[in-house]
Amino acid sequence: MTLLCFDPIHYPKNEGVMRRIHYGGSEETFPVENCAVYNEDGSVSLKYYNPTAKKVELRYRLHNYQHSKSEYRKDPDFYSRDFIVEPMTLEPDGYWHITIDPGAGFHSVYFIADGVRVINTRGPYGYDGFDIRNFVDLPDDEDTQLHDVPHGAITREIYWSKETQRYRACWVYTPASYAFSDRKYPILYLQHGGSQDEVCWFQSGKIDMLMDNLTARKEAEEMIIVCNNGYVLKETENGEAREGRLDQVIIQDCMPFIEKKYRVIADRRKRAAAGLSMGGGHVRRLVFGHPELFANVGIFSSGECFPIKTEDMDFSELFSDAKRFNAAMDVVYITCGEADSRYDQTVADLKPLQDQGFHIQFQGYLGQHEWNVWRYSAKDYVKKLFHDEVKNDEF
Repeated sequence: MTLLCFDPIHYPKNEGVMRRIHYGGSEETFPVENCAVYNEDGSVSLKYYNPTAKKVELRYRLHNYQHSKSEYRKDPDFYSRDFIVEPMTLEPDGYWHITIDPGAGFHSVYFIADGVRVINTRGPYGYDGFDIRNFVDLPDDEDTQLHDVPHGAITREIYWSKETQRYRACWVYTPASYAFSDRKYPILYLQHGGSQDEVCWFQSGKIDMLMDNLTARKEAEEMIIVCNNGYVLKETENGEAREGRLDQVIIQDCMPFIEKKYRVIADRRKRAAAGLSMGGGHVRRLVFGHPELFANVGIFSSGECFPIKTEDMDFSELFSDAKRFNAAMDVVYITCGEADSRYDQTVADLKPLQDQGFHIQFQGYLGQHEWNVWRYSAKDYVKKLFHDEVKNDEF
């Protein structure tokens, strides 16, 4: 069994009993109950302390990734779109217990005590859906796990935004070698989805672990990664909030700040952007609207799918000539979960462009609109980036 909470980095071995932890170097100890334990058979045992509750249930979604893609497509119901609600059992110690087998990967779980959703503060929790929620992260891809490799650093930066007339924060990942070298690095601007924030790619997406493991095996180029908050709000004269444009924040405010403070290769071929869901729409505008600055884009499960022209965006000129587009862009990588409602429309949007010779890569992944899809999307995308291939640059 492996502990899934308290120590989010090491996950020490555990025999399923209560431990006592020394605090502050003193001889006094306090108990730590293991509220999320991964079992050798792939299941996870959860506990929630509420001795006065009359009824506690656990709500979660079942994932099944063990079957091949062809088998999955023959049986669309194989992936459960609906949540499962199961009762928990109260033990004499005041803890409610349950063991579930939701499948490998990242899962949000919801504890419902007497009809009210509650947060299990003694289990893993994080931010998503404009809310704090519990989760379990069951071993799936080894590259999202901690291994004995050199590790990069994550830094929170504050910069002034002329677009919003207020300070903004971004999180910056630098690879392990950054602190010990003086060379410059390519850069990826990576965006979260709707109802999330700039921390989610580290907390839920494990992008730092992915990069540490991939670069240690030389399967991806070392790069700096910058995560901004995708919500851009500008205050009006009457004190109300009006939505601004993230591409303007990144180009006018964030990029100059980052390129002044960090050793970045200031070249469009060495700049990339990627985003999930809402963030996919953000980076589509950012890259296709500014091809003079970016040559790489990853769009994961975008709610807009892949239109060329909308009410507020028009990329018709960029997509008017496949040969010119292919010369300008190095990597255009589009992904979607095969159980995602966006999947069919995304495929339909891309097919005529691919038939015309536009070099646009598409990959479907088992899953719905979820982190398991986005982790694999990011992993495959970064492996494609920044390989030295000389192209004539018209921008």
